[in-house]
Amino acid sequence: MTIYREYDQAGLDAQYNLRARFPNHTAYMAQWRVEGDAELAKPGWRRNLAYGPTPPEALDLIAPATGAGGRAPLMVFIHGGYWQNLDKRDCAALAPEFVRAGIAYATINYTLAPVAGLDEIVRQARACVAWLWRQAPLLGCDPNRIFVGGHSAGGHLTAMLAATDWTRLGGLPPDLVKGAFPVSGIYDLEPIRLSYQNPVLKLDEGTVARNSPLRMKPVTRRIVLTVGEKEPEEFHRQQAEFAAAWGAAGADVEVVPASGLDHFDIVEKFGDPRHPIGAAAMRLVLS
Repeated sequence: MTIYREYDQAGLDAQYNLRARFPNHTAYMAQWRVEGDAELAKPGWRRNLAYGPTPPEALDLIAPATGAGGRAPLMVFIHGGYWQNLDKRDCAALAPEFVRAGIAYATINYTLAPVAGLDEIVRQARACVAWLWRQAPLLGCDPNRIFVGGHSAGGHLTAMLAATDWTRLGGLPPDLVKGAFPVSGIYDLEPIRLSYQNPVLKLDEGTVARNSPLRMKPVTRRIVLTVGEKEPEEFHRQQAEFAAAWGAAGADVEVVPASGLDHFDIVEKFGDPRHPIGAAAMRLVLS
């Protein structure tokens, strides 16, 4: 029996069960943690800056030496893990090339499911970026040049930030986020609600409607997207529909090819300016 598009339950679950599809994910995650910890041990990092009242509401940030009170543009990166796993440490190793290019870099945490639901996770992501806007001058960052990126579930949160009406959050500029770069993102939560993930995430139709970027309009106009060539068909479909919908709604959407990459090896390319993905990330911030 089909439950979503042409998929039965087993077929839909296979589309979104990335760990089963790519069994080498454990090696990648271990590498991210080792390299992230090594990066965070270097001087210059501000660790565990609290943007909210609970322990998970924290971020790590490093800014380049700008001198004479200069302020650097800021890239905020959000980890994946289906809103249930991973940590800001796992994305710290992406920072060096951004800093070398004169860009500050922050990697953020949020309360994971099932402790927090999607509404609260999205609220925390918004609160984090709002906090960074307010604190930017004290952190050596330019509040007028804040950009966001993220992988997988972090790509979903990145798109949600790009759809946020910041003026409703109190004294914030409507264009707070100047550009967004979701990597392997999820833009419609309906297939997640119908998948094996939902016993943990506990999505209902209202949560899906409130938190699906595909169903929203862009506020941030500069959007860069990528998905690995080897990723499941559903991830390609989601990106294609999102790009078409937001492009039709007036966003400037750029799609970067990710030849030969899967859902996990794509992440490191975000911090590599020699790769088209990393080059596009740098161009988004600096152009």
